[in-house]
Amino acid sequence: MKLALVQTQGINVLNLAISGLMLLTFMTIHLFQFRFGDTDQFGPYYIRPPPYLINFWGISSLNLFWTSDASVEKVGVRDIYALEFQIFKNPLWSLFYIFSVFIFMYHACIGWKKVTPVLGIPRGHIWRVELIGYGIMIVMGLVYISFPLYVMATKPFAGYETTIQIPGREE
Repeated sequence: MKLALVQTQGINVLNLAISGLMLLTFMTIHLFQFRFGDTDQFGPYYIRPPPYLINFWGISSLNLFWTSDASVEKVGVRDIYALEFQIFKNPLWSLFYIFSVFIFMYHACIGWKKVTPVLGIPRGHIWRVELIGYGIMIVMGLVYISFPLYVMATKPFAGYETTIQIPGREE
């Protein structure tokens, strides 16, 4: 059935399936690199957690997840930032990640184009909704691409909590 569809309409009918398989491969690699990545090699990064999980007094300075209150005991957390720098300093991994994000944007835009007609949107407004969806997908993709680009363009930042870190800790 599918083979006959491909023969009559071309390979374009499989765009979502092919890009979906590519994304599945990317997400598997991404999961192994970041969720199961070895952050023990860097040692824990210490923070002072706020008493209510969010530091309401730090909202104006965007210090939502730690407090500078010295009476709060420091807690070690996984250093994903150092892991991100280690992975994205390799240009091949950065290129793979950027390529995969472009595949994600393509997949999302093609899927959005296919789903908007069945959302119950009046016909005269479908093109507007499609444009809004494309804009959202592109902005989201550019945000994801900014991570490897930032790593390739800068040096690691030691953080604001340098006084509570283990002496000699390197990023």
